Amino acid sequence: MSHEEKTIRYQIFFRESEFMFDHTVALRDDKFEHEPTQSEIPDWCRLEYKQCPNCTLSPIWHKTCPLAVRLIPFVNMPECNSYDEVDATVTMENKTVVSETSAQEAFSSLLGLVMATSGCPHTSFFKPMAWYHQPFSTPDETMYRVCTTYLFSNFLHKKGRQMTVSFDMLKTIYKNIHMINVHIASRIHSYSKTDSAVNAIVLLDLITKDLPIAVDEDLTELKKLFDSHKNLFG
Repeated sequence: MSHEEKTIRYQIFFRESEFMFDHTVALRDDKFEHEPTQSEIPDWCRLEYKQCPNCTLSPIWHKTCPLAVRLIPFVNMPECNSYDEVDATVTMENKTVVSETSAQEAFSSLLGLVMATSGCPHTSFFKPMAWYHQPFSTPDETMYRVCTTYLFSNFLHKKGRQMTVSFDMLKTIYKNIHMINVHIASRIHSYSKTDSAVNAIVLLDLITKDLPIAVDEDLTELKKLFDSHKNLFG
């Protein structure tokens, strides 16, 4: 059986130092995960080293943290700052996206993709979004994509049964992601020569904490988008 494959390449050029960070995430539609690129695994990647309290993996079967292993290239970067100006180019099969931004924003976009496809059980919800990756999404765009992904998943898995439109499970997903962000940042903080990787995780975590609050409200801004749909559902 043949599998569809996708590659998403990030090239992040630091204007001042002229350093280029080049990272490709290759995915297949069997697991929607990408393989780690490093052969040598440092000690801080051991599963039991600062293991997340909500981790569902056992060190008996998993010697290393799947997410930590995939973050090795980010920890081994030359020294740089999260506020450094960069030119980021994201190349996909059908398009190329270019952004003049900060290192923190560029790495936040890339790390979101890496985390979603790392094999960490708690990030697996985001695999469909990663397959249809949208670089440099704003918080509003992310909220739209997350909510529609969640509701469509609800529809697919409860088809034929009564659907209950509740965001409780989504809030639980984000609560788990927040815990992962905190502990992953702690893992790499002492080993990284650069603050951009850690700060990118912090930036992702801001969205993680904001989204459950947003879905607790009435989602007025999102509702406006669907005013033309009123007649579709009576």
